[in-house]
Amino acid sequence: MWRDLRLAVSILALQFQPTRAQELPTLRGYRLGTSQRAARAARLPCQLMDTRLRCDAPDSVHLFFQRDTLTGITVDLDMQSIRARERWFAVADSFVALYGDPDSVRVKMVAIGPPMATTLRAYWAPMTASRPWGLTYNVIEFQLDDHVTSTAYVSLDACLWKEQAPLCAKVIQQRKGKQPWRDKRP
Repeated sequence: MWRDLRLAVSILALQFQPTRAQELPTLRGYRLGTSQRAARAARLPCQLMDTRLRCDAPDSVHLFFQRDTLTGITVDLDMQSIRARERWFAVADSFVALYGDPDSVRVKMVAIGPPMATTLRAYWAPMTASRPWGLTYNVIEFQLDDHVTSTAYVSLDACLWKEQAPLCAKVIQQRKGKQPWRDKRP
C-alpha cells in the first residue's frame, strides 16, 4: 500500500502544467520550447546523443535540446519490486485526473534470455498543430524466476520543426494550413 501511495505522490510531484492551445507545457519547472540559457542548462552536465544534447538536471530530470531549444523532458522514477501492470494501476487514476484518458496503453513481453522483460507504455499524444507535444509514461519490468523489478519514466516531447522527425513534419505541415494529419494507429 505504501509503495502505491509513493508512486501516486511521485506522479503528482511531476508538476506538469496543462496549457492553452498555443502554449507549450512544462514538466518539473522546465517549459518545452525554451532556450538552453533560459533553462539554465549551461551549469548542467551535458552530452551529445545523436542529434540532441542531453543535460542532466537534479532529481533525475533529463533535458533534451535541439537547435538550442528544449524539445524534450524526461523524469526517471525509482526502481521498485513491482510488476509493470501493478505499477500502472497504482498511478493510472492520478494520470487520468491530470490529463484525461490516455490515447493508448500498450504492453509488450519479450524473452531476452533467462529474464523476461515486459514494457508498458501509456501515452497522451495530441500532436496537433495547436498542441504539438506528447506525454508518455513508461514502465520496464524484468522477471527472473520469482524476482520482479521495474523502473519507470515520464517523457514530455514537442514537435517544433519538421526536421525533428517524420511525425513532426506532418504536424508542422498541418500548421501551415494543409490537410490535417490523421492518426493511423490501431
